[in-house]
Amino acid sequence: MKVKATPSDFIVQEESSLTLSRKASEFAVFRLSKSSWDTFDLIDLLARRWGVRRDDISVGGMKDRHGSTEQRISVRGLRGVPSALSDTNYALEFEGWSDRPVTARDVRGNRFAITLRDMSGPERDRIVDNAASAGADGVPNYFDEQRFGSARHGAGFMGKEIFLGRREKALLLYFTPSKHDDQKTRKMKRCVVENWGQWGKCAGLGFGEYGRILAYLAENHRGYHQALERIDRKFLVFVLNAYQSFLFNEVLGRWLIELSARQSFPLLPLRYAFGTYQFYAEVPSPTRAAMEGTLLPVPGYDTTCTDSDVGRIIEEVLQQEGIVLSDLRVRQMHRIRVGGVDRPAIVLPEDFQADAPAPDELYPGRWKAVLRFFLPRGSYATMLIKRLTLPRAR
Repeated sequence: MKVKATPSDFIVQEESSLTLSRKASEFAVFRLSKSSWDTFDLIDLLARRWGVRRDDISVGGMKDRHGSTEQRISVRGLRGVPSALSDTNYALEFEGWSDRPVTARDVRGNRFAITLRDMSGPERDRIVDNAASAGADGVPNYFDEQRFGSARHGAGFMGKEIFLGRREKALLLYFTPSKHDDQKTRKMKRCVVENWGQWGKCAGLGFGEYGRILAYLAENHRGYHQALERIDRKFLVFVLNAYQSFLFNEVLGRWLIELSARQSFPLLPLRYAFGTYQFYAEVPSPTRAAMEGTLLPVPGYDTTCTDSDVGRIIEEVLQQEGIVLSDLRVRQMHRIRVGGVDRPAIVLPEDFQADAPAPDELYPGRWKAVLRFFLPRGSYATMLIKRLTLPRAR
């Protein structure tokens, strides 16, 4: 089975509650349509085109680079009535003005239209078999792997090293190449890692933010702390949140294992790059109702827990990681502060619809199926897809 065979197979439309005005104000708000763009890379490009700082551009959430996505974006400092802007794989249409930037709080959720392709007969049958229960009972509200893009080199979480104050290790992970990097970036990163500490050897390969950091290190050979401070603040918060998200996944998985043992319902394990997801199949209605109302902590230094079982699970996860809650406070970094939040344990898709499978015109002899649904902000459509493709628990 293939997901995102083409950008139009993964359509995401953000629904925002931010009220706009026709009267010019501090922030211009656009509707951004994009495909094949990483959000951070596109913001960097737009900042240069508009002549503003990257911090002057805000979005409510990161959108998948491999899909066709729409979302709001705000820009501080533009004068006059902004004109539409478009280039390769992105377009911006001016929508109005706001006295504050777009934030995650403004996003109600996202509406999805997803085409699954290149399915075999058994894969097609699983989708049909699982659609009713997944639509009715929802799925565990895990963070999916795209949340951990900064750790996709497989060498560890940069956020964890920042939390623990290990600045050099954090910077090394920042420069560690990944197979997902483009050729230019991979070549530069490989040079830096292979010549670590000899910053001048790779100066000619540096560009953008990487180049500025390498230039600083060439003058300040062990200035790892200040080098980290030169990384985009939004990216630093992103990598810190990514590690917290991993901790949440571990807590949620253990919580489901214990709940399934007490309530006698089966789980379906699924390995992923950073651990194991635990999915439930059909659960008794009272159990699902209780699950639906449960919030679990995304651990932070300020996390408190009134449920003793959940508190114990958090302690076990942290012990496994070799940290304690107080470690999850960022120290001595300018304007970087992240805390804990609560997150629903499960998520139920709204307006869920699974079209009957049909022959796939892109892959002759195979099948396709179209899914349509709405999810609240922060939940991952790919988790629902994973659930739909698992075999029925026995």
